[in-house]
Amino acid sequence: MWLVRRWLLSFFLLALVSGQVLAAGTREERAYSAAASAFQDGMWGRAEVEFAEFAEKYPKSERVPEAVLMQAEADIKQAKFLQAVELLTTHESQAGKLADQYVFWLGEAQFQNEDYPAAAATFSRLVRDFVASSRRLDAVVNEAAAQARLGQWPQVSSLLQAASGVFQTDGIKTPGDDRIVRGQLLLAEALLRQNRLSEAAGVLHSLAAQKLAPELNWQQARLLCQVQLASGDTNAALASTTNLIQLANLTGQPGMRAESVVEQGRILEKMGRIEDALGVYQENLWTNVPVAWQRQAILKIAELAAVQTNFSDAGQSLEKFLAQFPNSASADVARLTLGELHLKEYLAQPTVATNRLPEAKTQFDLFLSTYKDSPLTGKAYLDQGWCLWHEGKYPESLTAFKNAAQLLPPSAELAEARFKMGDALFAQGDFANARENYERVWQGFTNFPAVNQALAPQALYQTVRACMKLGDMAGTTNALARILTAYPTNNLADNTVLLAGQELSDLQQPASARALFNKFEELYPRSSLRPEVELALARTYEQEGSWPDAIGIYDRWVEQYTNDLRLLPQVEYARAMANYQAGNGMAAFAILTNFVVEFPTNGWAPIAQWWIGGYFYNTGTNYADAEKNYELLFQNWPNSGRLTYEAKMMAGRAAMARNGPQDAIQYFISLTSDTNCPPDLDAQALFAYGGALMQEPDTNKPLANFEQAIRVFKAIGQMYPQSEQAALAWGEMGDCYLQLAGQPQGAQFYDDATNAYAQVVNSPSADAAASSQAQMGIGLALEKRAAQATGPDQTALWQLALQNYLDVFYGKNLRDGESANPFWVKKAGLQAAGVAETLGEWPQAVNVYRRLEELLPQLHDLLEKKIANAQEHTGAGEK
Repeated sequence: MWLVRRWLLSFFLLALVSGQVLAAGTREERAYSAAASAFQDGMWGRAEVEFAEFAEKYPKSERVPEAVLMQAEADIKQAKFLQAVELLTTHESQAGKLADQYVFWLGEAQFQNEDYPAAAATFSRLVRDFVASSRRLDAVVNEAAAQARLGQWPQVSSLLQAASGVFQTDGIKTPGDDRIVRGQLLLAEALLRQNRLSEAAGVLHSLAAQKLAPELNWQQARLLCQVQLASGDTNAALASTTNLIQLANLTGQPGMRAESVVEQGRILEKMGRIEDALGVYQENLWTNVPVAWQRQAILKIAELAAVQTNFSDAGQSLEKFLAQFPNSASADVARLTLGELHLKEYLAQPTVATNRLPEAKTQFDLFLSTYKDSPLTGKAYLDQGWCLWHEGKYPESLTAFKNAAQLLPPSAELAEARFKMGDALFAQGDFANARENYERVWQGFTNFPAVNQALAPQALYQTVRACMKLGDMAGTTNALARILTAYPTNNLADNTVLLAGQELSDLQQPASARALFNKFEELYPRSSLRPEVELALARTYEQEGSWPDAIGIYDRWVEQYTNDLRLLPQVEYARAMANYQAGNGMAAFAILTNFVVEFPTNGWAPIAQWWIGGYFYNTGTNYADAEKNYELLFQNWPNSGRLTYEAKMMAGRAAMARNGPQDAIQYFISLTSDTNCPPDLDAQALFAYGGALMQEPDTNKPLANFEQAIRVFKAIGQMYPQSEQAALAWGEMGDCYLQLAGQPQGAQFYDDATNAYAQVVNSPSADAAASSQAQMGIGLALEKRAAQATGPDQTALWQLALQNYLDVFYGKNLRDGESANPFWVKKAGLQAAGVAETLGEWPQAVNVYRRLEELLPQLHDLLEKKIANAQEHTGAGEK
């Protein structure tokens, strides 16, 4: 699309000079002709100088406006955008009949200089002030492009959709014009960004019937793919990416192909197909891929590896890349990322992946010796410092962190380097310089939200520690006041206050912290920090489990500081939790019920609503109110992140508990159809959906819901094969097949049932209870088959059933470290004894009953009756 735009821009000026180069007679004409020839031949520097000389030497020439315009275009070709802006602005009043062209190229220079507000205003002026200009269509499309760069999507769509506007009126006259196509693509993107998906799709489909340039064809396909994805049709979007890659190949532009590959990988990620996404991103590691996309692929592979904790495969991909393309422009980022993968793997399992730490350091050392001029050198020093830190080499790590701090630009990484310089100095006992570096973190990075939210509280915490080591009580008090003011809800706020008290007395003793708070109140009785200090005082009692003392402080706090709306929600929530911990559930319920009414916009409100739902759910009887309150959560606070999805899940479970499977199914479907649902919850929802189907038979076809449930359970295995739900789903499928086997002509389902149960038994994700239940299912299926068999076949099936029950009864099915589940031991024992009786093995049945008596004495009376019955068949009179 950009290439088409540049061609259109250049066409005018080439047309302007064509036909004039050969017509050169006078000195003036020859001077102009020479400059125009240089322009036509793409000698932009020469053309710029000669047009400037022409305008200076022949100021009264009628060609001066043309020369100035050509000079400006030559400036633009050389990326001298500000120079072009100044030139066109200065001479616009002398442009004459070229005035509209001056305005157009002024907007072009502003656009290419990325001054999009000015460009949009200039193109708008052209459309408004030059109604007869041939440039009005170009200008309106370019204005839309500038607004798009600013993210002003409503303005873009309004500009291009206006019925009486230039774009719509000229579009009717020249529907196939590339400018019209480019505008339609901008319009489609604007509609997409505003979530007006059907309109966007309509615009794009209207372009599909036209024969477009390869680049525009690719752009149309890319936007259509994005519309499909935004509509939730991930399968269609994924299929479209195959066509998108083919269209990119036709353009011959590696960048377009690389972007198409990224689009495909992104969709696979959204579908939870991480392994497939990794494979796709690796396509962008080839040498002909533009460097920016190579680097993006490297970082993406590392990111997905971290998500999966599959560092080895990602590391091998990067090692292969470095071996094949050691001189690639992306080799530095690949080397750095490989080291970071090793470091992350070590941090994830420091006691297992011990060799990864030296391997990471080796990669960073190689980077620093090989890529001395890389812009990533500062980051490499930072990573090297971390390796040395974890090796306990504090002086060496300090050197690395210092090198990083000297090279890194102002950023979160620079703050991290400063913080670790403080840690390395602190570890060596240089508390004064440590404090200086900690202070530079929380004082010097106020424009970096990530630093303010995460690292600054830790730096304040460390500042308190350094001040205490230095015996600087004033510095301790200042840092303490800062953390209580700036980060009252941060976990480190409590720890910082505690630390100050602990340094005065015994480490990790809440009583020591209380001593500090009491001293604080004595020294500063009118301090504005008293509400925060008293809140922290209550927390020291919480840490000791002294809930009545904590409740007393919270109650007094609410009475005394009821107008402190900054802290009141936090105190009320803490007061409710303290009452709950003290066994005052009704008090906690009353506080939180009032909380969601009084503080609906507070961040704790959805959590309070969650607790209320749990309160009803945990009664074991009031599931309807539980469902209602969980529903209130995701309706009133739909942007509560994971909690929103958790609430839908619990609403479904509450509906199931009140025997409302139809309502539950709706909750579960709303989760499984939401592409933003966290994968683990999606798996749980699918599992619960299948379970609900099993409990809601179709009145017209009683077993149809079991068939649908099987399809749902199979989907879990396909989408989340390594999850616990996948293993459990096989067990549920076994139960469904057993139900289907009971229908006429359904005997073939017994094999399906036993195969499904076997999947659970063999799954490493299944715990002892699940595998025991599945092995019991195998036994039941075999029993049912035996009931339909005769003679030796029947006996063999009884024997197989018995052996499966005994595997569970004797614990043979347990893996190392697992304990038998009493419920399934009981079921297996009773079932095994029953089959033994059927086989006429009465003494063996008695022995099983005896063993059950030892394991489950509470069943003594029941088992004695069974033993007596079995002994009658053996002919023995004794027990």
